[in-house]
Amino acid sequence: MKIHVYAGLKDYFQPEFELREEIANTDELRAVLVQINGNAGPLLSTCRFAVEEGFIDKNFKLNAHDTVVIIPPSSGG
Repeated sequence: MKIHVYAGLKDYFQPEFELREEIANTDELRAVLVQINGNAGPLLSTCRFAVEEGFIDKNFKLNAHDTVVIIPPSSGG
């Protein structure tokens, strides 16, 4: 699974990386990422996840070939 992170998440992870674990949904993905870098936990809890340019919810079934984009909340105009 390919992972792309943006904004503040780049302080905790490379902008693009791959995970080889079997991950079923965003809750499992979030848990794996917290295992990789526990300091990212608070920010990850507020992030949105997208696959194929569309936001997904925690019930979306992730596949090993997916590219997941993780987007922290943002503000500004």
